[in-house]
Amino acid sequence: MKVPVPDLLPVPGIQERLLEIFPEGTPNRGYCTREIAAKTIYVMLYIGAVEGGTYLRPDQVTRMTDAQALQTDDRSRAEWTRASLQKRGDIPGSWYAANTRESIRDETLREGLLRTGAATARTDLPTTSALPRYGLSKSFAELFDPRLAGEPLAEAIAGWQNENLSAGALARIRLVGKGATRSAAGVMVTFPNGETRRLAHGPSSVITKAVIEEFCKRFLEEPGVIFLSESATR
Repeated sequence: MKVPVPDLLPVPGIQERLLEIFPEGTPNRGYCTREIAAKTIYVMLYIGAVEGGTYLRPDQVTRMTDAQALQTDDRSRAEWTRASLQKRGDIPGSWYAANTRESIRDETLREGLLRTGAATARTDLPTTSALPRYGLSKSFAELFDPRLAGEPLAEAIAGWQNENLSAGALARIRLVGKGATRSAAGVMVTFPNGETRRLAHGPSSVITKAVIEEFCKRFLEEPGVIFLSESATR
């Protein structure tokens, strides 16, 4: 039985959702949210590279064109899927140069989507195999359903995050989400002795603040800060 290909959200819409799914504080966030990630996911949805369907080879992303991306009927998608695995050489209007497949494979897929549970890879192929091996997890692919919007979308994203992101990643996201990293003036930290210091803007400063102001008070009998180094001053 042929698995139907999912409905498509335009690339800008995919990237907008990626920024919500992987908020500031997510490890390797850039690999998961930049445009090349959105285009990789678009191609995976375009060919039906979702659990239970087909699989993606990274160079298929480099062979997509704006003109082809607009041909969204099932027949056009199926024909392109077959052709994209056979064509070689330069393709006029292709999204990326052929050698970009390596960064798609190593950064977007392996270090980004695979590590977060957003994608899966076949384990029955030799590492040197040229066969397609990557697919989106079903629950992740469902977040890009064009019909999903508003509160139902927010609830679906929150549910996926809780199921797939590590406890450490979720804790870091919550810290960053408090808003301290958005202050142009930096992050104000109060030391155990009452002194204060303003740290540079950034997620690491938010974590430092939480360690000094919350962790130390809860788990140390006589907390104190002897030395504090900031990456911005190195």
